[in-house]
Amino acid sequence: MTGVEVGIIVFPPDNKPYSFGHPNVNETINKYVCEERPPSPSSSGIDDKYVQMFRKANSITLITQLNTLQDQLDFAFNLKSKLKEKNKNLESQQEWFRGPIEKLNNTEASMLKEGLEDLLLKLKNYGTERGYGYENGKWKAE
Repeated sequence: MTGVEVGIIVFPPDNKPYSFGHPNVNETINKYVCEERPPSPSSSGIDDKYVQMFRKANSITLITQLNTLQDQLDFAFNLKSKLKEKNKNLESQQEWFRGPIEKLNNTEASMLKEGLEDLLLKLKNYGTERGYGYENGKWKAE
């Protein structure tokens, strides 16, 4: 291949940028970043200015994206730990429900009664919505 221009700049986490370019990394980058080419590759001050502008613009965008992703990741980890804790609390609160009904204390028995009454109310509403009536403990079509 002839006429190929390559410019690679790597910014590793330790803030030591590495670059490679053929024929020249500054010239290659400037060709795509600027609307006009710098006057000559020998004037390194102009090349460095464009490269620094490119690095700054690119790094600001990348830092913004990184911060956004880091915030999302932190939120997800925080949510995960909260959900695990809630799940653990719910499981420990509902252990009594799996045991025999004779071993329930007054609080647990009243919670069970309220839950069953709520379930019965939901069933009555469900049947009424579908055209069934509930009287004296029996369902009948209306």
